[in-house]
Amino acid sequence: MTINPGAPPPAGGFALLASGANFSCEVLLALIDRDYPPRILALPEYPPAAGGALTASNLIEDSPERPLLKLGRGIEIAYVPAVAQADFASQVERRGIEFLLIACWPYLIEPRLVESASKAALNLHPSLLPRYRGADPLTQQLTLEDSDFGVSLHLLSQRFDRGDIVAQAQLPNSTAQAQRSMLERCCARQGVDLFIEAIESYPEWSPVTQAD
Repeated sequence: MTINPGAPPPAGGFALLASGANFSCEVLLALIDRDYPPRILALPEYPPAAGGALTASNLIEDSPERPLLKLGRGIEIAYVPAVAQADFASQVERRGIEFLLIACWPYLIEPRLVESASKAALNLHPSLLPRYRGADPLTQQLTLEDSDFGVSLHLLSQRFDRGDIVAQAQLPNSTAQAQRSMLERCCARQGVDLFIEAIESYPEWSPVTQAD
């Protein structure tokens, strides 16, 4: 399947839930580069004190997520700590958000929030699942000197990194000796392509159940 580079984001938009880790920054950068920005950028911690509406532009200087916020200037910000998931789910429903995209999120997302997106909630994971589940798959893979790198787009479930796989892509062999930062960038860009393809082909998906 090929991406239509001029295609706009879905009518209801999507929310990107990202932690500020380098992989999530690369995902946001790739979305912006493809002119496919999220409608809402959600972060997992409460914000520093700030007057007026919450946007990346007025939170950059005092925020620990500074690199992510610099990339997301002008994008609406939502803070979604674990205790606020139900409130954010209500916001997603009110706004008609169609998809959730997760890229490095520190805790399990409750079913109420998963179900709030009108079409699907998806996670980008920088490995070829079911291999290398967990919070830091690239470190696991680099430690084992496994050069079979890739990225998976999967549906959220109530077990980390175990939802049905919507799409996967293996990185080219040329990345085998790349530095970690380059691997994260390659996984993010390939993963964003998978996400856009999935949105444009919805609901014609054939998710594959992961082996345990």
